[in-house]
Amino acid sequence: MNHIKRAPAVVIWLYIISFMVLAMVLIGGVTRLTDSGLSMVDWKPILGAIPPINEAQWLEKFKMYQAFPEFQKVNSHMDLAGFKSIFFWEYFHRLFGRLIGLFFFVPFAFFALTKSFDKKTFFKIFLALVLGGSQGLMGWYMVKSGLVDRPDVSHFRLAAHLGLAFIILAYLFWLVLEIKNPLRERLQKIEYFKAQAFLTILIIVQIIYGAFVAGLDAGLTHNTFPKMGRYWIPREFYNIFQSIIEVFENPVVIQFVHRSIGILIAVFAVYMMTKTLKMNNFQQKKTIKFLFLVLMMQVVLGILTLVNYVPITLASAHQVMAAIITLCVVRLWFFSIYKTQKSLKA
Repeated sequence: MNHIKRAPAVVIWLYIISFMVLAMVLIGGVTRLTDSGLSMVDWKPILGAIPPINEAQWLEKFKMYQAFPEFQKVNSHMDLAGFKSIFFWEYFHRLFGRLIGLFFFVPFAFFALTKSFDKKTFFKIFLALVLGGSQGLMGWYMVKSGLVDRPDVSHFRLAAHLGLAFIILAYLFWLVLEIKNPLRERLQKIEYFKAQAFLTILIIVQIIYGAFVAGLDAGLTHNTFPKMGRYWIPREFYNIFQSIIEVFENPVVIQFVHRSIGILIAVFAVYMMTKTLKMNNFQQKKTIKFLFLVLMMQVVLGILTLVNYVPITLASAHQVMAAIITLCVVRLWFFSIYKTQKSLKA
């Protein structure tokens, strides 16, 4: 198993980085909800950390912004004060990403130089560093999609950007669980594997569709529940029989799919709760119960966000809750795969 000299310190460090990634998800959500993501039209990984510090530099940044579709087609009325407002969130989003990189790299270098990791753990944590760097590139790749013709980023690239953030968060938490449980043994069989896998797939698809909803502002097409306007199934949904691409590009259809999967997840979570009565794995049972609780909270948050026309506070909480659900799923699989001292508690 892992041989780590400073395991408690490493765990605390990874927890801090995980919390920062979670905060980054929140900041990214606010950046999207305030339509701030296209305010910075260049990408300078090093020099970009320095914001405009005088009026001349602000005017130069504003002039650069005016040359792109979002200003020309959407914000042509915007003055310098308005530009500063949207610039703040995108700048803060990128700055916080750099801070995560700094908080990751410096302790990682220290732990590596002091040989606090065994080789296997070193490469696992180095992979997290690579994933973090890739997220910066993915973010710019996403922004570029809104600087060409349409004043909106590609919802596919937005989903990839958010998805990678969740992958990083999940991976960091898995590393923490591995380090905290060095005396684990792999179980030969996972209780209710198929049901657990199905629930996990539903949650992954739901997160992707949540990103699609955000990217296309699909949450504003119908703000009633349980019906979408006057219909249980919107008329636009039937267009999928002519073109399946509607499932991925039509905002009304995407909202319908997102809310439908949410209901399916809630129903299946109830089913999983009934199965905990027969489970022998204490930690698996405990995690399913907590996962059920946060899933029900997420359903309520989703409905409130929808019927209140997607306010920033509720929409941000909805996105953060999705990240917490992801962590629950990671914990569920870890304690379903491995037998640990915690798993033996009754």
